[in-house]
Amino acid sequence: MGLKVTNPKGKTWYGAKVEFDLVLKSGTYRFTNFHPKGYGVQITGEISGGDGGTPATNTFNIYNLSKAHQNLFKSKEHVIVKAGGYDLFGIIGAGNITKVAPAVRDGEDTYIAITFVAGKDYAKNKKIYNPYSGSKKVKHSYKTKSGRTITWTTTKKKNINLRFKNGVKAKTIIQRISREAGIPIAALHLKKNKVYKKGYRLSSKPETAIKAIVKDCGSRFQYRMDDIVIDYDEKPKLWQTHLYLTLKDGLVNMPTISDEDGKKATWTVVTYLNPLVANGSVFYVAENIKSLVRVKNYTHSLDDMQTTCEVEAV
Repeated sequence: MGLKVTNPKGKTWYGAKVEFDLVLKSGTYRFTNFHPKGYGVQITGEISGGDGGTPATNTFNIYNLSKAHQNLFKSKEHVIVKAGGYDLFGIIGAGNITKVAPAVRDGEDTYIAITFVAGKDYAKNKKIYNPYSGSKKVKHSYKTKSGRTITWTTTKKKNINLRFKNGVKAKTIIQRISREAGIPIAALHLKKNKVYKKGYRLSSKPETAIKAIVKDCGSRFQYRMDDIVIDYDEKPKLWQTHLYLTLKDGLVNMPTISDEDGKKATWTVVTYLNPLVANGSVFYVAENIKSLVRVKNYTHSLDDMQTTCEVEAV
């Protein structure tokens, strides 16, 4: 995307801005492609997300760093990726590094590929139990050389599943599981707060249980960037972005229909890179669709500075 921007102080920048922070215990290192007259490091790759209920894995490349700076990137360190134009710039991804590939030579340039997961995957978290677990007696015995049998009894801890009383509501269960399992939920909006008349017993892993309860409530469990969000489609104001997109303002080309065979038709919309667009975002498209739409999946390209998203009308 060719971009020339002059800010209110009279400074001119060429090209869109990409920036990321590497957050370490010793401090934060900031890398950017954006400086007056267009000088800066080259950053490429894609940052994606969607409403599938699992954290997105993303990879970006950064060119021509010194060896000392390359060595700063290690697994488990936190990164924050930002991008956009001068007047529309913000966070498009954040998470912990899972892989740093060895430096690769590309002509006169050298780059490293950094992979991170946008949010923590709690699917492998262990089951949680009632803190007041019970116990059971276990008998042991062995026979001596003289033929005498010696027996003794020990007490073994017995895990007891979390139980909730009759008439408990879904929101109460989700909040308790979230707290006990250490699964932070950034937003919790249920379409219906189901009542479990016969109570509820937690027998599966925490994330699996939360997802099942959310489904019972006609709602959706998803990751929005690196946050867990529980909401439902009939709440268009939740992530309202106040964007009104036309070919003259925001859209790269005309929206095209991508699936009209499902319950709801979906469209492909391409905009100039916009950090306000993420799964769940709601905005108005004035061309072809002519409706408010909600984003299902999206990809921010750091190469051509465009955002491609799959949307459905609301």
